[in-house]
Parts: sequence; C-alpha cells; structure tokens
Amino acid sequence: MNLLEALSVGIGPRTAGSDEAAQAADTVADAFRELGLEPRFQEFELVGYEADEPELEVEGERWPAGPCMYAHSFDGEGTVRRIGDSAAPVGDRRLATFALIDADGREVARLLTSPFSRGAIPFMSSHTHITTPPTAFVSAENSARLRDGMRVRLKVGGRFLPGRRERNVIAEIPGKLDEHVIVSAHYDSVYRGPGAIDNASGVEGVRRLGEVFAGRELERGITLIGFAAEEIKLTGSRLYVDEAKIRGELERVAGVVNLDCIARGENLNVLASPDAMRDRSVEAARALGLLDRYQLVTGPATGGVDPHWFAQEGIPAVTLAHFPYDEYHLPDESPDLADEQLIGDTVALAGALVVSLVEHPVAR
Repeated sequence: MNLLEALSVGIGPRTAGSDEAAQAADTVADAFRELGLEPRFQEFELVGYEADEPELEVEGERWPAGPCMYAHSFDGEGTVRRIGDSAAPVGDRRLATFALIDADGREVARLLTSPFSRGAIPFMSSHTHITTPPTAFVSAENSARLRDGMRVRLKVGGRFLPGRRERNVIAEIPGKLDEHVIVSAHYDSVYRGPGAIDNASGVEGVRRLGEVFAGRELERGITLIGFAAEEIKLTGSRLYVDEAKIRGELERVAGVVNLDCIARGENLNVLASPDAMRDRSVEAARALGLLDRYQLVTGPATGGVDPHWFAQEGIPAVTLAHFPYDEYHLPDESPDLADEQLIGDTVALAGALVVSLVEHPVAR
C-alpha cells in the first residue's frame, strides 16, 4: 500500500473529527497490518469544526481568503488597522495581524497573514480553539497591500461539531529493552486540502521505515505512530504525551523521529532538540551526502510540529521536512507534486537516526 496515494487520492481532505479522518486512521492501521504488526488506536473526543469559505472585499475588490479553523462567525464591514504581528509557526518570520474596526470603534474581526504558501490558506490563529475571534487569512502578497483605513467587508462562518472522535494509530516493533523510539507523522489534512505532501508523504515515510525495521532484532523498540489532528494545534500528539505523563510512560521514550512534508520543498529542514540531537541529525545528513544535494535549515523541535510536546518534556526529538513549497495547504497539493528522490533521501536519513537512537540514545 502506498499511503501517499491512498490518503490524498483514495480519501482526499481529512479534517480532524471528520468521517474522512476516521477512514484515514483505518487506512494507516491497514498499512501497519500489512507489515505484520498489530496496530491499536488511542481514541479521544474533540470538538470538530466545519468551515465555510470566507468572503472578503477590500475597497470593493474581492480578495481570496482562507478560513481560520474554530473562528466564530461574523458578517459585516469596517476599516482595517494593523495591530501587531506574530511569529510564524516555523522559522523566524513575523506575520502582520490586522483588526477590522466597526463604526463604533470596536474590533470585530481579524485578518491574518498566511504563514506559508503562495495563497490564502486554511490555518489556525494563535488563540486557543474556544477564544478564536472571527478571522480569515490573506496571502502574504495581499497582506503587504493592506493599509490602515481601507474599507473591508468580511463574512466568516463555520460550525462547531461536539462529540467527534479521533484516533492516534500506534504499532509497536519490540526491542530487548523496555524503551522505544517513536517514528511518527500526522495523517490529517486541512479544509479542502488533499494533503499529498502535508502529510500523506510523511505517513508513507513512516510505513517505509516500518517495512525496514519490522522483524529485526533491536536493542530498543520502535513505535510507529500516525498522529491525528495535527492541523488543529498538534492535538493528537499532545494527547499522547499528556497520557504518557499520567501513566509514567514518558521515561521509556528514548527519542522521536517525525516526518512532515517530505516530498516537495526548497530546503531540507532539520528541526531538532536538544542541540546534541540537532548535531547528530546534521552529521547523519552529511554522511549520506544530503548536504551536497539540499540547502540545510535547522531549528528547534518546538513550534508547529508534533514533536513540540515531547521536546518540552526533555525528550530528544527531530522533525525532518522539505519546506517551504508553493502549494502548501491548497487544493492543488496533489500526488503528482511528490518527488520520489526527496522521499527516499528523507526516509534514509530518518532510518539512520532511528538506528542511532535505538543503539545510542541522545542524553536528556
């Protein structure tokens, strides 16, 4: 089974809590079974969100806008005022934030700058789910065109869907010791996004690594995880870490190797913590000749990727990604964009790091 095709074409958009996300979890579990493993589900409840397409007019001109997940509804007009900026989820860019001011001088809605991609993408704001104001995203190009005092009309809508369920998909390859290395990728996607690159490619990478390691005699075990609900503030991985803390299981996690967006993109991103994990990852990339092939970008394991919660607990963790790319979170992010060379190189690097962590974990 090729999970890149199965998830992005066979299922398509698979937002957290949707029927399609449930189908995706079953598909990932079936792929793990094909490796001779016995997957299990870590189930949890969540409030889903079904977005409407935002409608945005600026000075009478219709602008493309991307929905903000969990935004409250709004239909009205006002003037733009830049109120500040925020950090991009990955990297050191600052993103302009604008308020929509009504005739009474109240802030009634927000316009945020899309952090990546060529267009106005579906994304989440820095607010928690239940406090997200009426919000839409504009492209970086259009964000640069906004000026204080411009007249804006905005319609934002969506439905909160309580009682939804999600599932992390987990399969274990045993080792001699009662410790394990997590190999992970998230399987959900965004509103109207088939998510071939983000992140069916990463889940396919996890499947290939499972194929390599299943049945091997290992010093430490390997746990394959397809995380749910990454696109809504890393919810599936957070639940996994929270539960492991409660049950006293985090001490048995020797490290995390996470794959996210591994099939297209300008740079090889190594997002790792602590520094020793970063250094080991970079040296492994150098040994494979990848630094001659790709521009290297490094950063911490924290931020907008699933290892964030593990790194906060002091667990050595790395995300491997090829990023950025123009089609991120857009409907045309299709499998034909995938570069098999990038997938193969990233899986090779991930495999080298898994072997290294299984045999010689990075000190906490």
